[in-house]
Amino acid sequence: MKPLSSDTPLDVERIWLDGIRAKGPLFQLQRLLEMTDLCRQAAREAVRRAHPDASPPEQDEILLRELYGDEEVARKAVALRRELGFYDRQS
Repeated sequence: MKPLSSDTPLDVERIWLDGIRAKGPLFQLQRLLEMTDLCRQAAREAVRRAHPDASPPEQDEILLRELYGDEEVARKAVALRRELGFYDRQS
């Protein structure tokens, strides 16, 4: 077995992985969703810091463009959110 991390001994890593596996798939899914949410929050915050003068829709467009690499898709997604009143509810 190849270590997942260069700074963790393989026997410690095995104990850690066995512990996660023992908690079952529901626990693993919950952790995955928590980490995904944390990553999204961190990405949004990075866009806010990099573009403090941009409006929330502009920040969303920047984030979507960075995530998906498609300016047209980002623009359309933000336009749809505007049309649905998403940004009106945030005020």
